[in-house]
Amino acid sequence: MYLVIDIGGSSVKSGIWQAGKLLAEEQALSPASWEEMLAQLVNLKARKSQDYPLKGVSFSLPGIVNKTAGILEGASSLAYLHGFAFREVVSQAMGLPVFMENDAKCAALAEQRYGIAKNKQNVLFVVIGTGIGGTIISDGQIRKGHHSFSGEFGMMLINGRDEWALLGSAVHMARRVSVAKGLSETALSGREVFELAEAGDPLAHQAVEELYHYLALGIYNLQYIIDPELIVLGGGISAKTGLIADIERHLQLIMGYGQRSPLFPKLAVCQFGNEANLIGAAIVAQSD
Repeated sequence: MYLVIDIGGSSVKSGIWQAGKLLAEEQALSPASWEEMLAQLVNLKARKSQDYPLKGVSFSLPGIVNKTAGILEGASSLAYLHGFAFREVVSQAMGLPVFMENDAKCAALAEQRYGIAKNKQNVLFVVIGTGIGGTIISDGQIRKGHHSFSGEFGMMLINGRDEWALLGSAVHMARRVSVAKGLSETALSGREVFELAEAGDPLAHQAVEELYHYLALGIYNLQYIIDPELIVLGGGISAKTGLIADIERHLQLIMGYGQRSPLFPKLAVCQFGNEANLIGAAIVAQSD
């Protein structure tokens, strides 16, 4: 029985993995500092251990996970998670063995083992949250790359100097709309911008259409670079009704730009939605 935790740029999700089932799920806002985060984790373990005999805790994390050193490398929207002995510090504080893996790879493990990618050999996972990450499964195996940076799709430069993570994230879209309306950067959420667009707000509508365009553009490029049989979309935005249809609408436009484009990307959303990272973290704990 494991405590599984998904740390993201906006929220910390958790649950208990027992006998192939995810139980006692909860969610909290991501703290502003490491000290607050560690205190939150210790409190979570103390509460859960009253009801469940925990064997360990497994984390789904943003950035590059160095399992050998127990360090989170690379970069993410939670800079305070990186560059120190994460596994050792957290294990000592929580009093449990700690397992860790990249969030996009956790989602891929869940969908490959139990979900929409089961029995598929060449699949691309694109996880869209505060940033954009992903996983490449080729010939049934997760490909990490020489530097373990495989799947850092959000670092692609899509529009001049702009990264895909900025242009294809609903979180950053909401920040841009908030500022354009003269509000604080965090005044509006992605969900609220979508609702404004559906209600006819011209600024929100333009921002949403640009988001779909840039998501489609990145997906188009990935299809022709990697050539997967399926591209699976995850992250909070994957729960939005009509997401696939809206991205496909923009893919049709992009594929008419003049290139010879015989392959239309096959898209699907994660079967497990926001639970995928937690399920994947459980698989990591049972496998490592």
